[in-house]
Amino acid sequence: MPRYLLLFNRGSGGNERGLDASEVARTVEDILREAGHEVSSTIVEPGGLDRALEKGLAAKPDAIIVAGGDGSVSAAARHLGGTEVALGILPMGTFNLAARDLGVPLEMEAAARFLATAQPMLIDVLDVAGQACLCTTILGFYPEFAKTFERRDHGGQWWRKTLKLVTGLPKYFARARPLHLSWREEDGSTGNAKTKFSAFVPGRYKAAAGIVPARTEFRSGEMTAYIGKQKHARAAMRGMLDYIFGRQEKNPELLHFKSSRLQLRGGSRRDCMLMLDGEILRMVFPIEMEIKPAHLLVLTTPESIADEKEAA
Repeated sequence: MPRYLLLFNRGSGGNERGLDASEVARTVEDILREAGHEVSSTIVEPGGLDRALEKGLAAKPDAIIVAGGDGSVSAAARHLGGTEVALGILPMGTFNLAARDLGVPLEMEAAARFLATAQPMLIDVLDVAGQACLCTTILGFYPEFAKTFERRDHGGQWWRKTLKLVTGLPKYFARARPLHLSWREEDGSTGNAKTKFSAFVPGRYKAAAGIVPARTEFRSGEMTAYIGKQKHARAAMRGMLDYIFGRQEKNPELLHFKSSRLQLRGGSRRDCMLMLDGEILRMVFPIEMEIKPAHLLVLTTPESIADEKEAA
């Protein structure tokens, strides 16, 4: 009988939307037990997730299911990567990008039923200076912008935050200080660009219409770098529209390339603020990024992580 440990992060954004961790825990436990799993759960207070993950790993369950947002999922991936313990995701955050990528429904009962029949499958992880990135790492104006409204609206509805981004982009992009970004790949090749927005994604973004980013190529052994070269807000808005309509890779002011390992430098800048799977961090240059192939077991289905070209 598979043994699952449920960790419910009381500090996640979903709690601000009326999701009660204790009630969700009871519902999820019942569904998993009905499917034949042995289940135990723990409510984790804010700031206690790392310790709870360490304790959970020591018990050697078959899977640890984390109920929280993308930041909680990233923390779990850092602990579970390279082990035989699978990571399951119950989406209790705001955007829930990792859950969406892995095919997990956003409604709690549906998510629990999905996880009850999902299977452990290996995916790549992007290591960013020792942090585990499953979705995207962003440099430039967006982390500063997100930090401003996150202080006023922790949690909240994803579509409201997206609307704030769309309406606030011209002002924040115009004010943003450009980053003189340079990079060196594993084979020694180099490049540089003056940028106000850059994203680094394990696999790549799907060429599909939608406001919330979606990924593909979960087991390619490569990341995709998207380096925006837009200088003005109007060009940045065009870039956002291209992304929404799934044609970002055709934008002439967006440099994109694949790599397995990168070293980033910021010109005269000693450090920078970045957003890693929803968490805003400050990192010192040079920033080392490296894909760890097939590094993490996740609870999902083969259809959910099929390559875009395979699913077409």
